[in-house]
Amino acid sequence: MVLALLIIAILYRVGAGLLIKGELVGWQVDVYTQKAPHSGVGLGEPSDAFAYQENVLLDANVAYNMYPVQNILVSFQVFGPPNPKQNVTFAMSASSGSTGIAQTNFTIPWPEKDPETVTFGNWTVFAYIQNASDSLVFRVGWIVEVVSLAAANADPPVGGWLAAQLSLRNIAMTPKSVTLPMVLIDYSGTLIGGLVVENLTVDVEDTNLSYAFQISYWASPGVATLNVSLLAADGAPFCPSASATFLITFVGDVNGDGKVDITDLAMASAAFGSYPGHPRWDPRADVSKDDRIDILDVAIVSANFGKTSP
Repeated sequence: MVLALLIIAILYRVGAGLLIKGELVGWQVDVYTQKAPHSGVGLGEPSDAFAYQENVLLDANVAYNMYPVQNILVSFQVFGPPNPKQNVTFAMSASSGSTGIAQTNFTIPWPEKDPETVTFGNWTVFAYIQNASDSLVFRVGWIVEVVSLAAANADPPVGGWLAAQLSLRNIAMTPKSVTLPMVLIDYSGTLIGGLVVENLTVDVEDTNLSYAFQISYWASPGVATLNVSLLAADGAPFCPSASATFLITFVGDVNGDGKVDITDLAMASAAFGSYPGHPRWDPRADVSKDDRIDILDVAIVSANFGKTSP
């Protein structure tokens, strides 16, 4: 008899509310997005990042004592990142269905003026029911972008080498695979080189890379451009392309000032007979790139004497 009463009491207690550490769970609402595996499932959990103009699917799981409840009205409030231009704020509502999930969606806006200022940053979503609430935060921006691009070595000569250094940033919670096209365009607008890196994995946060390009012997001296893009698997760009300028000089322009004159000839003469480790060694004067400065280097400078970059 006592055992029967005890079982009845336990069943009554469970029916009134699930016990977790001696407390009833009661009403709960959990809001999350479609970005599995980092969708924000769980109270207060963040979601993975979204790109500009991407559609955000919001699900709110309504439960009482861990059991789904239908026909419960859920209020959603969305707040864009605070900024001096335009603070995006709006509200929506939806009722939970047979599985206890209320669904709605919205598209990340892209205003005509200062879209990055208005939309890029942390967004916050709140979901409310009468007796419970939940929130999640997600980031909006270029999912993968070029944050820096530079020519590491100054003013490579025709036939010389350009060292390109770039830094990529991934704001998602998982690594991303990208295609990285890089092209070199000389002063005349002619394509003089390029490289396409496929299936490049960009880790979370920053990835630093470097590539070397030989400047074509038929390239036009003057200000040249290195252009870089980041493409998804379907060929769509992840972000705007980036570019950096550099100066292609003449062979024999020892000091890299865009002209071959008496100063260059004097520098080659001053380093004549030297090699790496020699007290007079000047790698700039080694225009033949054979690790010694001899009559060949002086002859190359002399042969280009008087030439000037545009």
